[in-house]
Amino acid sequence: TQGRRLIIHDTQLLTIPPRGDLDGAEAMHRRALELFRQLGHQGRMASTYANLGLILRTRGDLAEAEAMHRKALEIFKQTSKWQHVAMAYANLALVVQTRGDLDGAEAMHRKALETFEKLGDLEHVASTCNNLGVIMRTRGDLDGAEAMQRRALEINQRLGCLEGVASQYANLSVSLKIRGDLDGAEAMLREALVIDEKLGTLVAIATNYGNLGLIMRARGDLDGAEAMCRKALAIEEQLGRPEGMANQYGNLALIIEARGDLDGAEAMQRKALEINEKLGRLEDMAGDYANLGNIMKQRGEPVQARELWIKSRDLYAKIGIQHMADIVQSWIHALPQ
Repeated sequence: TQGRRLIIHDTQLLTIPPRGDLDGAEAMHRRALELFRQLGHQGRMASTYANLGLILRTRGDLAEAEAMHRKALEIFKQTSKWQHVAMAYANLALVVQTRGDLDGAEAMHRKALETFEKLGDLEHVASTCNNLGVIMRTRGDLDGAEAMQRRALEINQRLGCLEGVASQYANLSVSLKIRGDLDGAEAMLREALVIDEKLGTLVAIATNYGNLGLIMRARGDLDGAEAMCRKALAIEEQLGRPEGMANQYGNLALIIEARGDLDGAEAMQRKALEINEKLGRLEDMAGDYANLGNIMKQRGEPVQARELWIKSRDLYAKIGIQHMADIVQSWIHALPQ
């Protein structure tokens, strides 16, 4: 199979705690929200709703995250704070994107981008270009994705925004890996990792470890790949990020499968699927079904493989990733009738 895609950085547009104390951050934000409500500070309430939305999305509570961002959006519109309106659209887009609604996410990102460009807010122009590039890559448009993310990289370099530069190096490495340039992909990822380790941004560090693991797997270095993905998993567990844990369970499943341990691979892949189903992450569910189907095929169970691949194909088609739906359909077609 094509295997699990590299995990792509998105850009959180307000603030989440970079070192992982989600419990403390959420408690403080909720206390602040109550105080602002009592004082009638609408603008500060809106900003706090937005930050709570980011924390809740990190925890995997997409429904509550969306509710918080919509509350923020409503207040920002009422107060004509257009930069914050654009931020609210961009943050909502990330929630919608996580669910797999690429059309809805793109529409919201483009609303945000139009406003940021009018305001001359280059930092958020860059972050929104980055996220649009992620959507283009997901749809299979590598050239369009790379153009968007190189624009974001140029802006971040000009602004001296190290976190943005690291994010773009990491994202551009995805295109290089897809194009088959493993050396180039690894070099970019390691540049990103140097910056992220300096900044202490744990989510990005975990993502980079996982992606380096996938490159090592592609080279056949299964021991190195597993070590990297387990380092990534340990950080995601420390942060309490179910989304990140699911990504690493899926990556470890591919490594275990490559070792020939189909039972172990299935168990790990089902852990990923369980989380993704709970979070409603449709794109990742489609990948999980595809990889489980491959395990079943290797076991000589074509009926089960067909059932899983049909689920995968239909989900990819539903969320608009037609090139992946076509690939999975080709696997279905090649099964014995």
